Amino acid sequence: MFSGFFSQVTLDLVLQSDTIVFHGNQDSASSKLLFGKVVLKALKRTKISSLKVISMGKTEFSFIERSKPMYSTAEVNRDMYSSGKLQVLDKTEILLDGKKNLIYLDPGTYEYSFIITLPGDLPESVCSTHGSTEYSLKAVLETSSYLSAPSKQIPIYLGRIPYSGPPTFMPADGPNEIKKEFAEKLSVKLNTPSKYYAENQAIDLVADISLINPNINILSIGARMNENITIKSFANPDIKKDIVKLITSGKKEFETNPKSKFLDSSEFNLELCLPQSYKDMQHDIENKTFSVSHQIHFDITIEIEGITQNIVVSLPILVVPNEYFSEMLSLPKYSPKIQFAKDGIITPPEYSEF
Repeated sequence: MFSGFFSQVTLDLVLQSDTIVFHGNQDSASSKLLFGKVVLKALKRTKISSLKVISMGKTEFSFIERSKPMYSTAEVNRDMYSSGKLQVLDKTEILLDGKKNLIYLDPGTYEYSFIITLPGDLPESVCSTHGSTEYSLKAVLETSSYLSAPSKQIPIYLGRIPYSGPPTFMPADGPNEIKKEFAEKLSVKLNTPSKYYAENQAIDLVADISLINPNINILSIGARMNENITIKSFANPDIKKDIVKLITSGKKEFETNPKSKFLDSSEFNLELCLPQSYKDMQHDIENKTFSVSHQIHFDITIEIEGITQNIVVSLPILVVPNEYFSEMLSLPKYSPKIQFAKDGIITPPEYSEF
């Protein structure tokens, strides 16, 4: 609850949830409803001019990128500055209108509920060093007093669970795995229990390393999860800024001669703990302005014939809103099966348990 103090009235703005998650891509997702209420506490009899709730959203970016002149053969780069700002949401809901009919509040507490419809094509919330998409909700109370109108503004967050198939189907989760062989050196198989992860979760990364060359010493292994953000200009999508951010990492070092460790086991575990969303980490998204993706890079430092080398294997990871686990996974599964009856064929409903 957020409070704004005024000589005659206090104003509180309360939301059922400050996070809205759309199901589907921007061109197919349905609208979502944002529920809340404004609580007014009149300290003495007050004349009200209006009470309104404003939902706002904007996308903006600003960056300098190195770019070559289009019509020059000279190998000379120049700085290119690009910026933009776009209002993506601006809606006002009038809860009280005292301009047509006089409204007086006697001393006491009053609650005014509201429902705001948010279109499914709104871009997701993003926060980065060179650009952002931010949303907020603001309650404004206008009175007959000469003092400024009390108001309260709080942030809201928009996420998205995209579909990679038909609108009624979300692919089942399962192990995420990749295997890569480095000729005459070693092979690596990386595995995580899931393809999808959310904030404050831990990724249990399992690495199975098989030596091809017995003369190789494994000095250390490590893993780092990077976040890759691409910002595209409104005017020209070819003008873009790429940002790479380290989200989390882990490392294990071995003794001078660790080959004996591989005689007992070739499997190693590293735990990567994910931080809070929006502030420290973004969700995977893809829209006209922002593209966000995540990868785990597994590093192996080896020594062969006195020469140290670093080997890297990369594994993509999807970072999704918490609602993926609380909403999408609770839906009944889609069943394409056909049931037979005496009088004919009975097909199941669109969603069916099986």
